[in-house]
Amino acid sequence: MNDDQLNQLLAAARRAKPDTARVERGFETRLQARLRAEQAPPALWAAWTWRLLPAFAAVVLALGVWNFVAPTAADWELPSADQQLVADYSGE
Repeated sequence: MNDDQLNQLLAAARRAKPDTARVERGFETRLQARLRAEQAPPALWAAWTWRLLPAFAAVVLALGVWNFVAPTAADWELPSADQQLVADYSGE
């Protein structure tokens, strides 16, 4: 084979376009399936946290209402710590 024939064959190979339609078909679907397969499953605690979120919210709301409605220490008329300390040392 001489150089002219070789150059013609190489030029023909450069001009030829490979048929990639078979490879392109469904590429995105295959890629998504592979990414999903390689993705780690969610942590168990994360799944339970989202499932228990309404219960947590109810507890927080109940505590907020209780804090607003419950009597304060001033309503109980208990002596302050200083008054109790003086009463203990003075014997009253």
